[in-house]
Amino acid sequence: MVERMGDNTRNKTVAPANNYRRVIKYLGIFGGAQGLSVLLGMVRNKAAFMLLGAVGFGLIALYNRTVQLFCDFTGLSLSLSAVRRMSDAYSNENEESVKHCVKVVRSIALLTGLAGMMLMLLLSPYVSQLTFEDGSCHTSHLAMLSPVVLFVAVAGGELAVLRGVKQPGKIAFYTLWTACSAVMATIPLYYFFGESGIFPSIFLVALLQMAGALFFSARLYPYRANPFSPALLREGVDIVKLGAGYIYASILVSGSMWLVYQAITRIGGEDATGLFSAGYILVGMLPSILFAAFDSDYYPRLSGIFACRDERNAMVNEHIEVHQLIQVPVIFVVVLLLPWLFPLFFSQEAMPALPMAQLAVFALLFHVMTYPISFMPVSNGDTVTFAMQETVYNIAFVSFTVLGYRHYGWLGAGVGMALARMIDLAVVYSIARLRYGFRLSARAVKGFAQAVIAGAVVLLSVFYAERYVWLGYLEFLVVAAVAVVSLYRLSRHGNLLSFIVKRIFKRFK
Repeated sequence: MVERMGDNTRNKTVAPANNYRRVIKYLGIFGGAQGLSVLLGMVRNKAAFMLLGAVGFGLIALYNRTVQLFCDFTGLSLSLSAVRRMSDAYSNENEESVKHCVKVVRSIALLTGLAGMMLMLLLSPYVSQLTFEDGSCHTSHLAMLSPVVLFVAVAGGELAVLRGVKQPGKIAFYTLWTACSAVMATIPLYYFFGESGIFPSIFLVALLQMAGALFFSARLYPYRANPFSPALLREGVDIVKLGAGYIYASILVSGSMWLVYQAITRIGGEDATGLFSAGYILVGMLPSILFAAFDSDYYPRLSGIFACRDERNAMVNEHIEVHQLIQVPVIFVVVLLLPWLFPLFFSQEAMPALPMAQLAVFALLFHVMTYPISFMPVSNGDTVTFAMQETVYNIAFVSFTVLGYRHYGWLGAGVGMALARMIDLAVVYSIARLRYGFRLSARAVKGFAQAVIAGAVVLLSVFYAERYVWLGYLEFLVVAAVAVVSLYRLSRHGNLLSFIVKRIFKRFK
């Protein structure tokens, strides 16, 4: 990338700085919006755990995972796969083409939603037997939840429309609406009806989210769909092909999580499922905030420059380096705060899953390296390679998490998650190096090595702090040192620290 800028020294220094600033800008924009949504979600989870206990929370997790599996299996990830087609039509400023594309997307979304609803309705007796300890007792609830698959599909299609016609403001409002409506719809039902309120709360939340998506998108393009038109369906097949990698990945992730929940329910009961869900929600909170910008900004940019090897490799390394500087201190702080976050966001009843969450959060150090690299196959349209690396990780995740929990409890489950992250990094980097000629920069390797060493010290200090009091002081010193080093390195990268501070003050003016 630097060679493309010519021999002017000033350009060579400014261009990388601008790229680093772009990463931080989008990390702040999308991470902030997602952070607010996550915060509201944690309020809802806290209320659910306090009102329903671990068993009730486990039932919510099982219902949601089952419904999500059908949504991903039949929904074809339209909220992602249709965006590129919509975006191309919108960029050409052809209004008729955009309207036609919107109609195609809505028709496919409606048809897949109807198909998913019917499939879940028909399979609900068998799914109930497989999923729950008490077998067919939940058949009627699963059958009545089948319209949720339709609601989610329609909402996904409308979200694809908003993304495709570049409406970030409306997407932000929709995100806020989904979070607020979920809180308002679920807490009263849990309070007044207890576990009996779980089923209507899931139904009502999905209905409100679909209504919100239709409200924002229909104001731009009035709702028109023809799900049984052969011509529109043929065009829809082409759209789905564009996002085949995402479709496979979403189905794989949902299936893997369903298997893990299923296994933990069989081993430890529904209360164990509730504890696992609580720990996993806290672990998943960080990636959902810190990696929120990737799908929206990083992936389209990487696709646009993929053919230029040097520029593409430089861009991937820049993202890794900036995310290391910002996320590593955050990961360490969260590891330290988890003993307080568990009772804050859930209750003391969730504390047995603490060791699993601490190890899983530590393993995010490997995810910081893996995630930017993992986009390379899908950015190049290499669906088979992307599918292979996703398959390896999910097999490792299910196998090691379940085996670890079976033999060593929650600590073993955390070790299993960490091992899966390590294997994922090894596989993803090997593919990127051998297939695309990618090389990690010296700064990225050095930052990763330092982070893992410091993280190991912090983790051991956390586990043994009660036995050796001085380790409690050591962990705080290490985290403080990592934060200082990150701030120093940010200040050296084109004065990024000043850039971040200015953006923060600008937000609060």
